[in-house]
Amino acid sequence: MAGAGLACLAACILIGLAVNRRETWLDGALLVVAKHLVSRHGVLVRALGGEAYWPHGAYLTALLPLAVTVAALIWEAPQHGVVATIDRWRWVLLTLAAIPVHYALRMVFARPGPAEGPDQIDSIGAYPSGTALAVGLGWGLCLVVVGRLRPQWRPYLVILAVIALVVHAAVRVVTHKHWATDILGSYLLVASAFLLAGVVRPGDGRLPALVEDQ
Repeated sequence: MAGAGLACLAACILIGLAVNRRETWLDGALLVVAKHLVSRHGVLVRALGGEAYWPHGAYLTALLPLAVTVAALIWEAPQHGVVATIDRWRWVLLTLAAIPVHYALRMVFARPGPAEGPDQIDSIGAYPSGTALAVGLGWGLCLVVVGRLRPQWRPYLVILAVIALVVHAAVRVVTHKHWATDILGSYLLVASAFLLAGVVRPGDGRLPALVEDQ
């Protein structure tokens, strides 16, 4: 698991080095795919891609699974005690380490977004995507925590998570908020965070809850 986590982190860094400050052939190809997926759903694109109010549609996609996760933990606390519940899930806080790592990578790579142009010199960086990181962390936490508490929900949570991540990526790409590789880098960083945090998960040493009973 540690090896897989480090491999995802390395892939995130290598993609950032490869794309540098330009659009790549992969960005162009995935833009075509994204248009086929969501361009005919104007209401969906406006709802998830708009940034005229808070929370933006993209961040709402992250907040909803996070709210479900918090509700599940609150529901569990009376059964096991608050201290025991916190101790049981303390390891998931390690996944938040992806946030400062993401910010550092954005500053180092300083890749302009699609709307900024390749010669933008004051960009804070688009790679990896911050909103994609938030969406990935939100759904990852929901899959791990709620999937452990309600094993019968796991297949449906996996399906919902895949749909949410794919739709989020497609909308961000077609609205020119990010390159497709920006979002891919964030998803790899999220995968790395959960895999590495899972190594130190307390318990019997089995794989994380998402896959332990499969």
